[in-house]
Amino acid sequence: MSALFVIAREDPMDARLAADAERLGWSVLRLPLLATEPGPDRARFLDWLQTPPPGSVIAWTSRRAAEALAEIALPRFRETLARMALFAVGEESAAAIREAGFTVDFLSSGGGAAALADWILVHRDSLGIARVAFLHGDKALPTLPDALRAAKLEMTPFELYRTRFLSPDVRELTAAVETGRPVTLAFWSPSGIVALERLLLPDTLAMLHRDAEVLSRGETTYHALVDRGYQRAVAVVPTPGAFDAIALEALQSRQRTAR
Repeated sequence: MSALFVIAREDPMDARLAADAERLGWSVLRLPLLATEPGPDRARFLDWLQTPPPGSVIAWTSRRAAEALAEIALPRFRETLARMALFAVGEESAAAIREAGFTVDFLSSGGGAAALADWILVHRDSLGIARVAFLHGDKALPTLPDALRAAKLEMTPFELYRTRFLSPDVRELTAAVETGRPVTLAFWSPSGIVALERLLLPDTLAMLHRDAEVLSRGETTYHALVDRGYQRAVAVVPTPGAFDAIALEALQSRQRTAR
């Protein structure tokens, strides 16, 4: 049987990647692992936006946070947001707000939440940053707020969305792992890793950690994979086109190695 490429989310953005992988001869399994729902702090954030304290900037580390910001704050607070510095962890996480016409300062070279914290601190004096509104989901890692608090910046977190785990059919993945078929997985977030692992039996998960080649979009997801024991994890620079190209090259490389 053909090798299996698992895309650990169900997103229209991945349609071309899935089609290209199939043209290379891979079986492709796209797993809807996460659902997003409104978070409890939306009204409180909108109240905050009415009069942001002096020295405030807004930062987020996920695409969902940007989508929630655009959904609830526009067009009502367009002028307010246009006057503020906006920071995102990468191109994809900035996209929804950039497409709405705003300038977003994002990391083009990767590095994850820790690097974003450093980048905000680089601009601290020039922008007069005193406090940061952190837009996040219920499963966000504390890396960014912890680093900024340690640097004596005031943090105001707003949980704009919540992530619910789904339970798609993983029997094809389980069978592939247990029969020794080549398996390559692509993850976009630590939440996706947790969502998938909860569906696998311990022995299957141990084999996945040992044998699967795993691509992660960005440093944060990569470190989550390493921490959970994946022995063949690879970090990919966090730009959408680059991720797809590197993923396809990884699939081709694995095919050449298997011959």
